Amino acid sequence: MSLDGMVLAHEQAGPSNPITLGFEQSVRNILEAVNKAKEKSGVDGFEASYLGLAGASRSRLGEEMLACFPDSWGDTRIVSDAQSALAGATGCRPGVVVIAGTGSIAYGVNASGVEVRAGGWGWLLGDEGSGCTIGRNAIIAALRAFDGSGPDTMLGDMILEHLGLSEMEDVIDLAYGSEVEPRHFASLVPLVKEAENLGDLVAAGVMTDAGRELGSVAQAVIKRLGLSGAFPVACSGGVFKQPHGYNESFEVTIREVAPDCVFIKPLFTPTIGSALLALRSLGISVDDGLLGRVGESLRCLDE
Repeated sequence: MSLDGMVLAHEQAGPSNPITLGFEQSVRNILEAVNKAKEKSGVDGFEASYLGLAGASRSRLGEEMLACFPDSWGDTRIVSDAQSALAGATGCRPGVVVIAGTGSIAYGVNASGVEVRAGGWGWLLGDEGSGCTIGRNAIIAALRAFDGSGPDTMLGDMILEHLGLSEMEDVIDLAYGSEVEPRHFASLVPLVKEAENLGDLVAAGVMTDAGRELGSVAQAVIKRLGLSGAFPVACSGGVFKQPHGYNESFEVTIREVAPDCVFIKPLFTPTIGSALLALRSLGISVDDGLLGRVGESLRCLDE
């Protein structure tokens, strides 16, 4: 992105989360994407570079990653993926972003520039309302139905078919296997949504409870920031796609503390959000004119 907000090129490579992917592969993928974009745009270097990465912004891992990037990237900083998501969603305006993909997190900034995050503690310690948690709770509900300690649900048969298993007991070996990852649980979310749409009350309860839990995480951010009135709340991540009971319970929970908030679709991607943060760090005003140029240049690139 140029200093006046023109997007010159955008490229992609593989995943970049150093926690789940590993340090070396994450760095390789980032370098690949940036080098491809530099080649396409004809730009040799940058004034500033911001990278929105889950887990790396608050650890020594982030410092180690920074040492791998060239000086030609200018003032290079690693921020959280939530910071980039909010900057992209609101155009660097105050507000809240709630991310619900494989994991989950809520992050917000008020008019005074105070930043607050809640959640995002990973699949073993938190990630309320995330795809991983929904999938895990669906398995728990199916196991309880199998035991007879919970209500009947079609989730058991659907999960077995999806995982290629024949017996519910086989789920234990898979769930406690050494190769199990959060994404394996999150892959069950479409099944839970399907069961909900077919009238399965247990599946509906799993989705509704998850939306309420994530809404409570967002509530914490809103209350700690003292937000009120018509501030924006942006929702990002695959779990929010295709409206269902999850979305409704999430919004109802947030409106308990912020009745006048405005739920918005993100203006831009987190990647654009990172670029906007870089511009702002250089003292450039991220105003309506600049945001308009960002949007127009993106449309031209995509044509």
